Amino acid sequence: MSWRLKLRALRNPHLRRDLEDELASHIDMRAEALRAEGWAPDAALREARRRFGSVNQIEEVTRELHVFTFLETLLQDVRYGLRRLRHEPGFTLVAVLTLGLVIGANGAIFSLMEAVLLRPLPFSKPEQLVYLRAKYLQTDNVGIAPPDIQDYARARSLSSVAGMMSQSVNLTGVDEPTRLFGAFVTSSFFSALNVRAAEGRVFGQEADSPGAPRVCVISHGIWQRRFGGDPTIVGRALILNGEPHTVVGIMPAGFWTAFLIADVWLPVQFHPNYQPERSWAGLRAFGRLRDGASLEQARAELTTLAGQLEAEYPDSHRGRSLWIVPLHEQTVQPQRRTVLVLVGGVICVLLIGCANIAGLLMTKAIGRTHEMSLRASLGAGRVRLVRQLLTESLLLALTGGVLGLALAYAGMALINAFWIDLLNGTVLTLNGVVVAYLLAISTGTGLLFGLAPAFLARRQAAPSLRQRGTLAADSPLRSVLVASQVALALVLLIGAGLMMKSVARLAGVDPGFRGERVLTMEYRVPRNKYPQPEQQTRFHYDVAARVAALPGVESAALVGALPFSGNFGSADVTFPGRPEPPRESPYTVWLNLTTPGYFQTIGVPVVDGRDFTLADAAASVPVAIVSRSFVARYFPGERAVGQQVSLPPRERGETRRTLATIVGVVGDVRNALSRDELPQLYVPYAQQPFIFATLTLRAKGDPRAMARDAQRAIWSVDKDQPMWKIRTLQSLVDGSFSYSRYVVFMLGSFSALALLLAALGLYGVLAYSVTQRTAEFGVRLAIGATPAHIVRLVVGKGLVLALAGLACGVGAALLLMRYLRTQLFEVTTYDPAIYVGVSAVLIAVALVAVFLPARRATKVDPVIALRQ
Repeated sequence: MSWRLKLRALRNPHLRRDLEDELASHIDMRAEALRAEGWAPDAALREARRRFGSVNQIEEVTRELHVFTFLETLLQDVRYGLRRLRHEPGFTLVAVLTLGLVIGANGAIFSLMEAVLLRPLPFSKPEQLVYLRAKYLQTDNVGIAPPDIQDYARARSLSSVAGMMSQSVNLTGVDEPTRLFGAFVTSSFFSALNVRAAEGRVFGQEADSPGAPRVCVISHGIWQRRFGGDPTIVGRALILNGEPHTVVGIMPAGFWTAFLIADVWLPVQFHPNYQPERSWAGLRAFGRLRDGASLEQARAELTTLAGQLEAEYPDSHRGRSLWIVPLHEQTVQPQRRTVLVLVGGVICVLLIGCANIAGLLMTKAIGRTHEMSLRASLGAGRVRLVRQLLTESLLLALTGGVLGLALAYAGMALINAFWIDLLNGTVLTLNGVVVAYLLAISTGTGLLFGLAPAFLARRQAAPSLRQRGTLAADSPLRSVLVASQVALALVLLIGAGLMMKSVARLAGVDPGFRGERVLTMEYRVPRNKYPQPEQQTRFHYDVAARVAALPGVESAALVGALPFSGNFGSADVTFPGRPEPPRESPYTVWLNLTTPGYFQTIGVPVVDGRDFTLADAAASVPVAIVSRSFVARYFPGERAVGQQVSLPPRERGETRRTLATIVGVVGDVRNALSRDELPQLYVPYAQQPFIFATLTLRAKGDPRAMARDAQRAIWSVDKDQPMWKIRTLQSLVDGSFSYSRYVVFMLGSFSALALLLAALGLYGVLAYSVTQRTAEFGVRLAIGATPAHIVRLVVGKGLVLALAGLACGVGAALLLMRYLRTQLFEVTTYDPAIYVGVSAVLIAVALVAVFLPARRATKVDPVIALRQ
C-alpha cells in the first residue's frame, strides 16, 4: 500500500504521526544512500522526497483526510435526519406539503417570468436588435413610412433596418379556403434577424423592386399542418389573396418572432394597402446595431435623421420624432408589470412558508433541548450541532422541492393552456434554467428556515446534562415570524381584493350592446378579384342578405370593426361653418362601416333619427350615424340629426373630403371595458366600400350552431372566400377581462394559501404556549381564575401578534399597491373598503386560530397540572 493510501486509511492522529515519522526516516535513509553515490546533499534530499513523497504531500493527504471525515460525518447527519423525519410523519407531511406548494407556485411563476421577461429573443446576437418607436404629436409608437426606413438604414450605427406589418392572407385553390397569419415584410427582414430558410431560400432585395415576381416564405408549422411536410412545396405556387405566389423557402422549425407571429411571409409591396409614400406610416420597424455600436450612439444618430426628415418633409413629418429601445424590451413591455405582480405574490407566499416551517422547527428545537445538551456533553461543538439541524432543514427543503417540481410542471401546463395571450407565442417548459432555480430555491429555503432553530441549538449547546436549557414559550423570534406571516398575508389579500373589485367593476360595465345569441366571423375579399368599390359593396350586401335569410337567424348585418375585436380605426373630422381645430388637437373619432340592420342585430338602440337603409347607396347623398358621446362633445345642447360632418377622403391619393349628413344617433358602444372611448361615427359600406368585414348574426337559438350554415351562405356568394375568428360576441366581451380574471385567480390562490399558513403559524405559537404554561394555568384555576380569564390571556396574546402583523401589513400594502395601479379599473390602490374588509377577514381567521388553543387551556385539570 502506498504512503498516500496508508495515510488516507488512518484516521487515528497518533498512528498517523507515527507513520509520518517513519516516512521521514525512510526519506533520510534514502538521501544518505544517494549522497554515498555522489549526489550533492540538497539534490539527494530532493530526489528522496520525490521518490517517497514530501512533507507537503503529507499535508495535502491530511487535508484530504479532513474532507473525508467531514463527508463521513455529514452522511451520518443525513442518515440521522432521515430517521427523525421518518419517525415524525405528521410533522414531515405538513412541512413537505407546505414547501411543495410554495416552491411549486414559485417554480411555475418563475418559468413564466423566464419565458416572457428573461428569455432572450431566439436570434443571433439578440442584444443587437432594436425597435424603432416613432412618435407623432402626443401619440407614441406610431408607424413608419417605407421611404423613412430606407433613410434610417443610412445610420452608421445600424447594420440594417427592416419594416413589417401583419394582415391575414386568404389561401385558396385548396380543398377548403383557409386564412393564414400573414406578415408583409421588407427584403431586409430576414437579414436583420440573421436567419436562413431551412429549405429553399428567403427573398432578398429583388422583392422590393417594382414589378418583382410574387414570392413567399412559409413557416415550418404551416408546412407540416397544411401541406403534410411535402418537400416539393418549394417552387410551387400558392394562391394567396387571389394571386399566385411562388414558395421560395420554408423557415426552420421553431422560428417565430415574438413581435410578429406568422404562417407566411410576403414582400411588403404586395400588402393590399401598401403605399410607398412618406405620408403612409403603416410599418413597424426594427434594426440591428453594428458590431461595436452602442444604443446611445444609435439614438443620437437617428434623432438627428428624424429631425432632418421633419425639416425636409414638413407636410408629413411635422411633429414626428423617433426613439429606439432594445427589441426585447419592446416585446415584453405589455406583459412586464403583470408578471412582476405575480412574482411578488409568490415571493410573499415563499417567505410565509419559510417563516411557518421555521416556527415548526423552532418548536422541535425547544423540545430537543435535552438531546442538544447530551450531544454537547459528549463533545459535539456548537458548529456540529448547528450543522445537524441545518442538514435536517435541507432534507425537508429538498423533499419539498421534489414535490414542488411536480407541482410547478402542472402549473406550467395550466398557464400554457389558459394564458396564451400573456405568453406572447412562447411555451413554458421545464428547462435547465427552471430546474436550477427550483434547486436553488429549495436549498435557499432550507437554509433560510433552518437558521432560526440552528440559532436556538447554538444557545442550547450546554456542556452539562443538568443544564437542559429552555426557551420561553413566547420567544420574541417566534413572535416576529408569526407577525411577519400575518403582514405578508395581508398584503396579498389586499392585492387580491383590489383586483377582484376591479374585475367586478369591469363585469358591471354596460358595453352598449347585447352580445347574447350573436355569432360573428371575419373575412377579407381579395382586392384583385374585387377591384371596384361597386363589386366589394355587392359582395358584402349579398352576404348579409343570404345569411339573414337562413332559418334560425333573426337578423344579420356587416360591420367593419366589431366591438372588442381591436380592429377599430380613427379619423379626424371637421364641421362646416366652424373653425378647424389646431393640428395638435384634432377632432378624432372612431370611424366604422356598417350595412343596414347592424344596430338591431347587436342590440344598439337608435335614440334619434334612423338606421341606414338600402337607399343609402354610393350615388345617394352621403350619410352618417353618430353616437351619443359624439353629440355631447360636438353638438352640446343641439340636435345632431340634420347636421353635417366632413369626413376624410374615401380613396388614397384623394384630397377632397366627404360632406355627410347625420341621419341618426345611436347609443355608445365600448370597444374595451377598461378605457374611455372616443366618440363614434358610422357610415354605410355602400358609400365607403372596404375589402374587410365582420359578419354579425343574431340567432334564435344557440348561435354556434349557425356557424356552418353561415359559412355555406358566404360560399354561395364566393366559393373561395375563407372566414376566420368564428366566435360569439359575448365571448369577446368575456375575453376582454379574462386576463384580469386569471390574475385575480392566481393572486386569490396565493392569498388563500398565505392566509392558511399564517393561521397555522399563529395556532402553532399559541398551542405550544399553552403546553408550556400548563402548570401556570393550573395554578391560576386552583386559586380561583375562571375559564373566561384563561381564554382572555391566550386570545389576547394571539390578537397582539395578529394586530402587530396587521399594522405592518397595512403600511407595506400602502407602499406596494401602487404597482397595481395600471391593473385596476375604477378602483384606487388605497380603497378603504378593501383594506377594512380584508383586515376583518384576517382578524376573524386569527380569532379562530387562537380560540382553539385557548379552549384547550381551559380544560386543564389543576390537580394534574400541579402534580406535574
